[in-house]
Amino acid sequence: MAKIDVYLRSIERFGAAGAVLTSGQSVMLRFPTGDRHATQVTPHDALVVMVREVAPGPALAAIDASRPARFDIESNGVAYSLAVTPKPNAWQVAIEPAVVEAAAPVAAAAIRPARVATAPSPGDAGELAIERGQYDDAAEPIAATAASGSVLLDQLTQAARASRATDVYLSAGASPTMRVAGELRSMGERPAIDAETMSRELGTVAPADARNAWLEHGVATFTYGDGAGRVRATLVRDHRGPGAALRLLVAEPLPLDRLGMPRDVTAWLDRKGLVLVAGASGAGKTTALAAIVHALGERSRRIASFEVAIEIVHASPAISQRRVGDDVHSIEAGIAGAMLEGADTIVIGAVDGAATAGAIVDAVAAGHLVIATISTAARDAEAHLIELVAADRRDLARTVIERGFLGAIGIVAKAGGRSYEVVAGRER
Repeated sequence: MAKIDVYLRSIERFGAAGAVLTSGQSVMLRFPTGDRHATQVTPHDALVVMVREVAPGPALAAIDASRPARFDIESNGVAYSLAVTPKPNAWQVAIEPAVVEAAAPVAAAAIRPARVATAPSPGDAGELAIERGQYDDAAEPIAATAASGSVLLDQLTQAARASRATDVYLSAGASPTMRVAGELRSMGERPAIDAETMSRELGTVAPADARNAWLEHGVATFTYGDGAGRVRATLVRDHRGPGAALRLLVAEPLPLDRLGMPRDVTAWLDRKGLVLVAGASGAGKTTALAAIVHALGERSRRIASFEVAIEIVHASPAISQRRVGDDVHSIEAGIAGAMLEGADTIVIGAVDGAATAGAIVDAVAAGHLVIATISTAARDAEAHLIELVAADRRDLARTVIERGFLGAIGIVAKAGGRSYEVVAGRER
């Protein structure tokens, strides 16, 4: 039995339109209404062996030269088309039924038959099992359910929330750890997670674009729900294999008074200018920013928010959350559009460079209320933003920011909670 037959029979059994196999990731079955992950992960070496077993000579030559190749095979009387995209240690193979025109039959030599046997060979993967999702009628039952689709990840994040952690860190071959009050701690006696399990569980919760970015660039960011709140996942790869950092967020924005936010901040929300939410990674900037945006929404303000990954979702129709890369090309392009549409408040999830800093200066100069997070101390936030602006615009930026700076609120995570440091701007 050819190794590929396991996947072909599963496509037929589940009525899928095709499958995508990616080195070190869970198998993805394609359906007309959306993609679905199987529980199995395809190791890179196994994927290479599978392709070499069925690919014709010209296709193998292209693959060996690191070029994409497409070829057809036949199995159980059905023709399939395989598209192979080879990259160093990361191949992707897309399988779909081949389209053969009746008027121009394909020559027998063009389709390489896959070997067929009546029983799997020792070591073959056997039939695939699909994770629970929108195809529950087709899928086989699984032992437990999870809000995210991954029982393992939900158990880890919920245990970390119970310990008041801000982050969970996963690394192949190591036990998970968490960050509590800024310090790394072990998560008890939890066993190490191997690379195959890590790839499968993270692939289950990641959307398709994040999985592709992880494969192509080695890093990807997205958000998902774990039943207790939101999780911002950053997928990485290192010398051990796949890994991730999971930032734990609240399910919905909290009122400002519940966070213990100083009253100075509330007063800023009725003015025009710049407010910076400052602090180190994991201090709670995202939660504080969401609370401020929620308060603005209750004031019937039109708000345009730009985030790399939408982390905490706002229900108010007055708040328009836009994901960079999907809804807008870039933060600076989004800010320009928000100014044209007349947004009362422009919110930036993170200041990530000169272009974003320059766009913030333009929005403040145009008379908008602009709120952004920045990774520095509150006392340094204003100067740090100005330094981020391109050198040829820095003098103008300094003038605009000094006139429009309402203040910065610094967030410091510590044992037992968070404290706030307010740095007010100059009176105008």
